[in-house]
Amino acid sequence: MAPIYRADQVGSLLRPAELLEARRNPDISHDELPGIEDRHILDVLDRQKRAGFKIFTDGELRRTGFMGDFYESVEGLDREYDLDRTWKGAPAGVGVAKGIGAPGGAVVARLRQTKRLTKHEVDFLRRHAPGDIKMTLPTANQFPAIAYKKGVSDRAYATYSEFLWDIVPIMKAEIHALVDEGVKYIQIDAPRYSYYIDPKWRHYVEDEMGVDPEAALDEAIRVDNACIEGVKSDGVTLAMHLCRGNNRSQWYAEG
Repeated sequence: MAPIYRADQVGSLLRPAELLEARRNPDISHDELPGIEDRHILDVLDRQKRAGFKIFTDGELRRTGFMGDFYESVEGLDREYDLDRTWKGAPAGVGVAKGIGAPGGAVVARLRQTKRLTKHEVDFLRRHAPGDIKMTLPTANQFPAIAYKKGVSDRAYATYSEFLWDIVPIMKAEIHALVDEGVKYIQIDAPRYSYYIDPKWRHYVEDEMGVDPEAALDEAIRVDNACIEGVKSDGVTLAMHLCRGNNRSQWYAEG
């Protein structure tokens, strides 16, 4: 039976100013950055312990956004095709954002995984977390929803669905690897489900992706089930996080 955790960190913590500046600083080398991340993650672990948590995360401080590990581990996506996104709750004139808060881009070639998604994060947590570890992964549904662009992506994948199912083995292998490494809590971040109540998103699915929204929702559920298929859940908590999309206290979907 999986342990019951009364409180846990949902996902990303705000990045400390020092870490944000280090990522922008061209004088900080690729080899130096992990040391800065390490210090701030140790502080996160200490704060979680002092708060009484029994399950520990790194607050996704190593990622540029909650999807960052996928983009750094898989080839076939081009950032030049970032999509404009309209956020709710933004000040006047700040309603459209391009590539803010997380990688974007469009798929331009068949996906090719070059490394594990979260191993570098898990290895550090296994050495330093004062208790059980929680890891977060984006749903496979997230990427085709933002990265399948008509006239570009269909040269690599004939349909949105073909692209979507090509992500499944990548995410499934990562989930199984996390279980094998002793991770006790795995959370799938799936903001797209709540988007289906928003007419704006439903129109996008139909017009831009060329898919019936109800059929897309059914397929999304099948895909997430396929990603966790065969996971031995004894002692492992599987969770799914739904939200409206978040960007600096603004939101994407409503309804």
